[in-house]
Amino acid sequence: MTLEEQNTQLYEFLERLGKPGCIFIDLRTPEEYEEGHLAGAINIPYDDLEKEQKRLSRQNRLFLYCDRGNVSLMACRDLKREGYKVTNLWGGVYALQKAFRRMDQKFVDMIWKKN
Repeated sequence: MTLEEQNTQLYEFLERLGKPGCIFIDLRTPEEYEEGHLAGAINIPYDDLEKEQKRLSRQNRLFLYCDRGNVSLMACRDLKREGYKVTNLWGGVYALQKAFRRMDQKFVDMIWKKN
């Protein structure tokens, strides 16, 4: 995937934040989630995903992300096999943080939350 394609995918991913039927899932550890996460994202560590997936609706679009995008890619593959509608964030939090440097800080503060 080219850098331009990654940027387009990132913005399309972020456009879905807060939209009805769109559930964002942070697959990192609770400690990583606490350090910062997308506003409204729920934390389901990858190791817990299989047992937690029953609480996820197949009617919603699931947007998955992790640190670099590899774990969420595996999770997308697994959930897709189970009939879920899923989208992976290529590059994960790493790509987000790189993109944040080019974005308005007020916008970043709205979508990136730290506990």
